[in-house]
Order: sequence, then C-alpha cells, then structure tokens
Amino acid sequence: MWLLAFQVVEGQKILYSEGYIVRYQGDTIHGKLRYSTPALRSAKVIFKAHDSDERIKFLPFQIKGYYVEGQYYESRIYDIHPSLSYGLGVFMRRINADNGDVKLYEYWNTDRERGFTQIFLHREGEPLLEIHPFRFRKQVAGFLRDFTELSEEILSGRYNKRHLKSIVDKYNTWKTNYH
Repeated sequence: MWLLAFQVVEGQKILYSEGYIVRYQGDTIHGKLRYSTPALRSAKVIFKAHDSDERIKFLPFQIKGYYVEGQYYESRIYDIHPSLSYGLGVFMRRINADNGDVKLYEYWNTDRERGFTQIFLHREGEPLLEIHPFRFRKQVAGFLRDFTELSEEILSGRYNKRHLKSIVDKYNTWKTNYH
C-alpha cells in the first residue's frame, strides 16, 4: 500500500504558475511559483526566476508577499492565542484591493486532519481582528465605528458575513473621500 501511494506522488507533476514575489524593498521579481495546497500556500512559497532553474523557498517575512493564480498573499503575524506575546508568521490571502485603510484577509488554518479558513480585518498599527461568524455584526460594526452610518446598518442586520468585502470597500471609499 505504501509503495503505491509513493508511486502516485512520485508520478505527479509539480505545478508552477506565472507570478511574482514582492521584496521588502518594494521591487517585484517575476518568475514561476509552485501552486500547491491552501495549507502550504499559507506557510511557504517555492519560486523559480525566469532565468534560472534554481528553486528558492521563501517563508513568511523573508518576503513581503507573492502573487500567483490571480491571488495575492502577504506576510502577516497570526496570533496563536491572545495570552501569548508572540505569533506565527504566515502568508494570508488578501481579499480586497491594495488601496484603502482597512484590509481584508483569508487564512487557511489546519487542525490536525481538518483545514478551515479564517477571515481577518486589519488596519495599520492595529492587530488583526478575526471575524467570528456568531459575533460578525458586533465585531465589524465596532471595527468600523468611525463610519457611524455603516456601523448602524451592520448592527441592524442589513449586511451579513457574505457582504464583508463590499462592506470593507464601502468603508474604504468613505474614508478616502471624506477624511
């Protein structure tokens, strides 16, 4: 049985897709990136420059982020537990555009054999806020409280979790145009 499983893995072709990495200096280096499972995309990226066959593994915080298959991933600190003074460096998929005060992220987490996604809001200078499904209205309305009208609409039930991207876009537009 183990031999058969090994042969299947050995026979699979590793997929590389066009993309780029973003260094902390702000420059981008185009090449091919290994497009793997969601869990691995959160932990590392394998990169090959166009002029080289050398594979380079980047972990979170070795680069600012990477772009592959139409998705941008940024290095972030995932707070494992609020009582701890440290977190885990991970790559989180950025859901909204780069402009704007509030950023929206998705993180693929694993707990032994199961995987699940977590959604986070972030504003520069503040810790990531994980959005819990049962506290959605209170959390998001509180996070965006300076836009009173939007916060009230969220609390009234006009929006729910599936509207989160449009809520963040609306907030960022308001923040850019009126402040």
